[in-house]
Amino acid sequence: MDDEYGPVVASFTRAEFFADGTFIAIPPVVSSAAGLKMPVIITVGVRQEFVTGDGGEDDRLRAVLSAVARAVEQAPVGEVCFVVPAGELPCGREPIGADRLIAITEPGDTGEPVLTMMLPGEM
Repeated sequence: MDDEYGPVVASFTRAEFFADGTFIAIPPVVSSAAGLKMPVIITVGVRQEFVTGDGGEDDRLRAVLSAVARAVEQAPVGEVCFVVPAGELPCGREPIGADRLIAITEPGDTGEPVLTMMLPGEM
């Protein structure tokens, strides 16, 4: 398929990103407890930067999800991209340099709405 930028060199489905470990699904009970009403996916980069560390990973994940839920609540109606500054997020270990987290609402492989959380360089 060609477009104004030239031929597509490679493309991946969300399912392929799950299969290779790039995407991690958050259990619905965890994301809904934070106030997020759609399926939530984080990238391995978000997990490494803001969730993993010595103990307390569940608490850090809840804090990340809550920060994103606040950003979604405060955004204008119809917004699909949300930015959370790193200062509002927990850090599980020595930071590797992410200054913010990006959360994008987009269709999944079958068209269902999903929220994907990623680092800026992962876009």
